[in-house]
This record gives sequence, structure tokens and C-alpha cells, in this order.
Amino acid sequence: MTTMNPLIEIQNLAASIRNEDQTLFPLQGVSFSIKQNTRMALVGESGSGKSLTASAILGMLPIGTQLNRGSILMNGRNLASFSEKEFQRIRGKEISIVFQNPRASLNPVRTVGSQISEVLQVHENISRHECNQKAIQMLESLGIPDPTKRAKDYPHQYSGGMAQRAALAMAMACQPALLIADEPTSGLDATLQQQVLDLLTKQVKEQGSSLLLITHDISVVGSTCEEVAVMYGGRIMEVGPAELILREPRHPYTEKLIDSFSRSKDGKMTSIPGAVKPPTNELRGCPFADRCHKSDADCINHLPELVPSEGRMIACIKV
Repeated sequence: MTTMNPLIEIQNLAASIRNEDQTLFPLQGVSFSIKQNTRMALVGESGSGKSLTASAILGMLPIGTQLNRGSILMNGRNLASFSEKEFQRIRGKEISIVFQNPRASLNPVRTVGSQISEVLQVHENISRHECNQKAIQMLESLGIPDPTKRAKDYPHQYSGGMAQRAALAMAMACQPALLIADEPTSGLDATLQQQVLDLLTKQVKEQGSSLLLITHDISVVGSTCEEVAVMYGGRIMEVGPAELILREPRHPYTEKLIDSFSRSKDGKMTSIPGAVKPPTNELRGCPFADRCHKSDADCINHLPELVPSEGRMIACIKV
């Protein structure tokens, strides 16, 4: 594993959500880092805490959610303690996000070009004309045909794939140090999925940015990312080089997750027994213990920490 300095370092991050009926604990000590100029995937089933982790990095936690402990360090600053005003200064400039539904990022009553230009006007000390020209250049770099004309179009005039490209242009306009892509291809067909992933890779490489790709589909990780963090139950199970972990997974959850995206010799798909449980209590033991074929009483009563093991970090007392 490389020793490159981290761009983002998340340490023991925990969060809770209070509603009228109960308190949930979706993040229970999340720890991992994103290196500079590195593409990293955060993978796991729905309900594992992936998107909430991204929301914490951006200071966009849902109403009723609070961080209970931990830190999110970036360039000597703890983002976990930032005010909304402080986050407004870095969102779009230092950290950007592309959402699953690109139309959630695009204002339907404004032209696409004006929305990209606005990001530049807020964060860059350049003229409005320069902002407009750079917006057109961003659309062109992302393969939008006739970008000068299409910059004047509204989001509803864009196809799903084009809308995702426009959202990516808006997110990358200020050359952020970190781009978060939260399930950016789940609403697209297989051909468009690969095109968008290729564009993500191309953009972050050209701009020298880091990428945090959030996905439940571990099959896309190998062609897109250099590192992977496997998340379950609000904890990191395994983290390290993507090629190594995909080839030789060691955590039982990582093994099952990879198996669920491959077919057995008889052509049947496999699945992980059981389901992700709502995080209604703080963890006493491994969150995967009730679904793991290797678990015993020690797993149920012992909360494993991430420790170095064969070129990666792993949280399991059975390996």
C-alpha cells in the first residue's frame, strides 16, 4: 500500500438519527482515508452508511442527524466541526458531488450553461463572460455535441446520459480536490453506465482530483478505482488496493459481496443470506456476525477494529 499523504482522513466517525419513534445509529466508528490523486470506491449493500458518510464529508446531513464523535480531516481542518457558512465556501470548489439522479442537481427553470457558470461565478475571480466560456468548454470536454447551443438548453431537453454529463460538468467546473460520485450510473443502461464511469475517470485524472465512488455494485470497481473500502453496518470491514481485494478478499462480507455479482458453475446467481438490519442499537460486536458463516460468540460480543493484514486493513477476528 502507498504512503501518499491523505487528502481526506476520516477517524472513528459516528452519527445518530432521532425521530419520533426511535434513535438510529447509521455510522458507528467509520475510519478510512482518501489519498491525493487517487480513485477510491466505497462499496456495500444499501443501508450500510455509504451515502451518509458522503453527506458528512459535504456537511449535508439529513435533518435530525448529528455527528456524535470522530473527525473528518482535510488540509489540517476538521470538517466535522464546520458551520454551514464554512461549508458553503468549500462545496463546489474543494469538494463536489454528482448524485444518482442528475436532475436533482439541475434547476429545471434555468439553462444548463447558466448553472455551470454560476458555480464559477461564486468561487472563481473571473468575469461572467469567462465563466460562460468555461461552462461551454466543460460541456465540450464531456462529449456534449454543439456545446455552445446546448448550453442554452434546459435540463428537460437533455437525455438521462447527457444530464449526468452536465451534472458532472457543474461538479468539476472549479477543479475540486475531491469529487464524490454517489451511485452516478444506477439510473442508466449498461452502455451509458460505462461511458459515465470512463468520463469520471478521465476528468479526475486530467484535473488531478481524487474520486470517491459510492456504489453497491462491486463489479464496476476494478475498471474505475485504485482503492476500495468495503462498508457494512456503519463500519469499514476491509480497505486497501482494489486489485488485491477483488482478487483475494479476506473479510467474509467482502467475499460474499463479490460472490453475489458472479454466477456459479451452474449459471445461478448467489446471494448473501439474511438482510441488513436497521441500526437501532450501538454495536457490541461485528455488525455482520448474524449473517456470517464464520461467526461465533466472540464475533457477537467483540467489536473488531481495522488492523493491517496482508496488504490491506481488515476488521475481523476470524482471519
